[in-house]
Formats: sequence, structure tokens, C-alpha cells
Amino acid sequence: MSERYLYRIENEGKRPSYNILYRMIRTLNVSADIFFYPEKRTDDTEVDHLLRMLFNADERALEVIKATATALINTAPEKQL
Repeated sequence: MSERYLYRIENEGKRPSYNILYRMIRTLNVSADIFFYPEKRTDDTEVDHLLRMLFNADERALEVIKATATALINTAPEKQL
């Protein structure tokens, strides 16, 4: 997608084709609701952010993240009632 085409989408109200819209959503790693329901408030929680990061991680990074999370959970003090 050219910069000019993106400019026209952002500033001139040009509507992208389905294929371009799909690529934008996937590249930006956002919910399609942002484009179709802009008035709808979305709360991007830390968990949502972490899930997006995990989705984009390679196998080695996932192993490191899994080991780190396991170690943190196993060494955390027990919750008091």
C-alpha cells in the first residue's frame, strides 16, 4: 500500500478494499471493531496487550515467557484470604 493511498484513507475519507482493510487490521493487530464501531469504547487491558504480544512471539520467546511466568507463579507468596 502506498503512502498516498494511506493518506487518502486517513484524510480524504477513501474507503479501502476488503483486502486492504484486512491487511491493516492484521498488521496493526487490533480488533476490527475499531474500524466498524469507532464510537464504541474499548478498554485495552494489560491482558489484551500481553495476548497480542504472545500471538506475535516466536517459539523461543514463547518458551522463555512460559518459563518466566511459571517461575513467578510458583514463587509468589500465597494470597491471603
